[in-house]
This record gives sequence, C-alpha cells and structure tokens, in this order.
Amino acid sequence: MESRESILIPMLIMVGLSFILSLLLFWVPVIGGLIGPIVGGYVGGRRAGDPGRAFGASILPALFCGGVGGLLGLLAGSLSGLPIVGLFTGLLTAGAVFFAFANVVMVVAAVVGGAMGPARSN
Repeated sequence: MESRESILIPMLIMVGLSFILSLLLFWVPVIGGLIGPIVGGYVGGRRAGDPGRAFGASILPALFCGGVGGLLGLLAGSLSGLPIVGLFTGLLTAGAVFFAFANVVMVVAAVVGGAMGPARSN
C-alpha cells in the first residue's frame, strides 16, 4: 500500500509544479515552457526515491498531458466542423511538438531526480 502512496504523491507533484510553473512563466520565450516540467520532474523524482519509481511516476502525467493536448486539437477541429482534421492538426503543430518535448524533458528530469534522491524502501 505504501508503494502506491509513494508513487501517487510524486505524480501529483510533477503535474502540479509543471502546470503552475508553466502558467507563471509562459511569457519567457522557449525556456519558460520547459522550466515547469524540469522542476516538476526533478522534485517529483527526488520524492519518488529511485529512478525506477520516478520513471513510473512520470509516465502517467506525461501520457495525461499528451492526451489533453490531443483532445484540445480534437476540440479545435470540432469547432471548425472537421474533428479528425483538427486532431491531426493539433498533434502536428509546433506547439504540440514542443508539448511532447516538454513531456520527454519531464520524464528525464524525474529519472535524474530519482537517481539523486534518497533511497526509499518498499
């Protein structure tokens, strides 16, 4: 039971810090969108305690954020009357590519944070 708690808390930290810092730093060109995932991934990874748990805790937020990006593209396309075109357009835009890159950065930062964090027992 403690294993689930130890992954749930880092997962929430990753999502929360990534979201809040990205919103606060949206005005900083390029790097503003990466600071949130880097800090969120690193802090959440340290909280997880080791690279394996950090990786596991970072995958679900990355998939969730990618799914939200795809749904936003689908919503934008449905407003124009072409939902499938909107989905592919949303996934292939520069913003979506950057969003996917930010998720990869978060996963890498989480693994690094997990390697730097104190070891936790099962």
